[in-house]
Amino acid sequence: MAVTWEHRCVLWALASAGFTAYVINAYFINDATWLCRVAAGFLAILGTLSSVTAFHISTLRCSESHTLKTLLQQYILFQGATLATPFILYQLKKLWKEPRKAQEKFLLKLISRDADTEYGRRYLTGIQSLQDFRDKHPLTKYDHYQDYFQRLADGEKNVCVAAKVDRFGISSGTTGKGKLIPMVFNDRGLGLVVVLQAVGSSPIQKMAGLYCKPAQKFTKSGLPIAPAVFVPDNSSLAKFMVSTLLNSPFSAFQISTDFEATYVHLLFALTDKNVCTFSAPFASQVYRAFSMLEDEQDMFLEDLSTGRINPRLNIDAEIRRSLDAALEANPARAHELRAEFARGFVGILGRIWPHLNCFVTADISGYVQKLKAKYTKGTRLYTFAYGCTEGLVCYNLWMDGRPPQYVLSPSTNLTEFIPEDLSEEANPTTLFLDEIEVGKRYEIVITTLSGFYRYRMGDVVEVVGFHDNCPVIQVKYRTGELLNLRSEKTDKLVVNNAIQESLTSWPEATLVDWTCAESPLIYEDHQEDVKYDMYYLLFLEFETEVRLSTDQKSMFDQSLRKQHEFYDHYRQVGTICEARVMIVRPGSFKKLQDFIIATSTASYNQFKMPKKLRTKATLDLMMGSVVDKAA
Repeated sequence: MAVTWEHRCVLWALASAGFTAYVINAYFINDATWLCRVAAGFLAILGTLSSVTAFHISTLRCSESHTLKTLLQQYILFQGATLATPFILYQLKKLWKEPRKAQEKFLLKLISRDADTEYGRRYLTGIQSLQDFRDKHPLTKYDHYQDYFQRLADGEKNVCVAAKVDRFGISSGTTGKGKLIPMVFNDRGLGLVVVLQAVGSSPIQKMAGLYCKPAQKFTKSGLPIAPAVFVPDNSSLAKFMVSTLLNSPFSAFQISTDFEATYVHLLFALTDKNVCTFSAPFASQVYRAFSMLEDEQDMFLEDLSTGRINPRLNIDAEIRRSLDAALEANPARAHELRAEFARGFVGILGRIWPHLNCFVTADISGYVQKLKAKYTKGTRLYTFAYGCTEGLVCYNLWMDGRPPQYVLSPSTNLTEFIPEDLSEEANPTTLFLDEIEVGKRYEIVITTLSGFYRYRMGDVVEVVGFHDNCPVIQVKYRTGELLNLRSEKTDKLVVNNAIQESLTSWPEATLVDWTCAESPLIYEDHQEDVKYDMYYLLFLEFETEVRLSTDQKSMFDQSLRKQHEFYDHYRQVGTICEARVMIVRPGSFKKLQDFIIATSTASYNQFKMPKKLRTKATLDLMMGSVVDKAA
C-alpha cells in the first residue's frame, strides 16, 4: 500500500505528541531550574502546535504531489487567509451597504494621487465630487490615453499615473494592434475571498490549470509588456505560488507553443487524483484541452506510465529535462485513467478528478454549453471575476449553479452606466450605481487605478439584482460584436440561440464553432458608390463535413426573425436580405485563431474567438475555407 500524506501526518502527530509528553515529564513533573522550565514550556507549546497541525492535516484531502515544504506552505497560506476572510467580508459589507459613498471616496483618492501629473492638471483640476466628475471630465476611449501611456512606458515621469506601475498589459488586439495599458494592482482582499470559495474545503488540495507563455516584450524603461494572465520568469513570488498551489512545475510555464503547453499542464494535472479546481482563462481552452486528451489519450497514458515527456513534443531541451525530473512514473494512475477513458469522455472531468470542486473559466465564445454537454457534464462552472486588461470590475460571489453574475467592487474602481439606447451617442448621459434599475441594460464606463477615467469599455451588461445596495450584473455582449446593418443591433446571444435552434433540425451536425460578418465587409476594397445587398454571413464549422440544403440553411434566418423583431422588420421590408450560412472545413477555426495570433498582439492565454469578423483579412480567410459555396 502506498504511503500517503495522511499516514505521514499521523506519524508526525504521534511523534510530536510523544516529544511534548517527554518534555513536560522531564522538566515540569521533575525538579528543574526556572530557565529549563521556560525553555521546556516553549518546546511544549511548539510540540503541541505541531501535533495539532499534523493531526488536522491528516484529516484533510491532500494532493500527493506535495512535498513537505509545499504542503506546509499551502496549509499556512490558506489557514491565514481563512482567518482574515471574516474581517475582509465585514469591510466589504460596509462598502456594499453604502456603495456611492465608497465610489466617491475612491474617486477623490485617485484624483489626489494623479492631481500633479500632466493629465491631472489638464483634466482633474477642480473636481471634488462624483457630480463634478461627471460634469467636467469627458467620456473617453483608448485613443484619449494612447500618447500618455506610451510616454509613461518610455520612462517619462509625472505623465498620468502617479503610482508604481508593476508592468504594462497588452490587450488581446484580435482585430489588430493591442492596447498598451499600465497595470497597478490592488484588490483590497476581495480576490482572496473569491479564490477561497473556488478552491474548496481542503487547504492542501492543489489546483490545475492551463497556461501558454506569451511572447514577452519590454518597454524602453525596462518594464515587461505582457497579457493580463502572465507568470513572470524571474519572480520569486510567482515561483512560490506555482510550487505551492499548482500541479505543474514552474518549468511548464516556460513553454510558448500552444499544443505543448496544453499537453504538459494537462499531463501533470492527471497525476493528481485530488485536484480541487481546473482552470483556464477561457472555456474554449478547456474544450481544446479535453479534445486533446480524447484524441491523444494513448500518449498521455504512456507518459504517465514511463514518467517522461513524450519525445515527439517540440519542447526546449532544458525545459524537457526539468519536466522529466518532476514527472514520476505512475503506472497505477495510468491504469485507473485507462479504465475511465474506456467508459467514454462524457463527464470525464469529474471522473478523473472525483474530488474536483469546480472548473474555473470565463465563457466568451459560447463553449460552456458544449463543455457541459460532454467533458464537464456534472461539474460546476465558476467564473470568479469580470473585467479586462484595463481592470477588474466586479466579482462573482455565488457558486450555486446560476449563470455567472457579479457584484461591483465600489472601493477599487468607479463604475458608471450608459443606458443601452444611448450607447451609440458620442457623449451620452451616464448614471451612477444608485441610479440604475433592475432589468435594464447599460454600457459600462470605468475609472480605474491604472489611469483610466470615464473609460468606455464597450461591454453591455444587465442589472439582475442588488447585493445589499450594490448592483449585481450579468454580461450580455460587446458593442463591437453587434451585427448592425440597419440599426437592428443583433447581439451574439440572439445569434447563438438561432444557431442552437437550427441545430435541432440539422442531422448529424455537431458544432465546433461559429462566427459572423456583415456583407459590406466583402466590398471594403471597392468604391463607395458600389451597390450591394445587405445581409449577415454565418460561418459554421462542424466536427465532420456536413452538407446542408438551401431549406436547412434558411432555418437560421427564420429563427433569427422569430427572436429579433427589428431584424424581422428589416427582412419584411427588404432592406436586409436573408442571412447566408457558410459551412467551413474542419480545422478552419484553428487556422483563424493561429492567423489572428500571428498578425496581432493576442496570445493563446487571452485569445477569444471573435463572434464578428471586423477585418477583410479574417473574412477572406474564412471565405477561402467554405466547402459548399454552390449549395
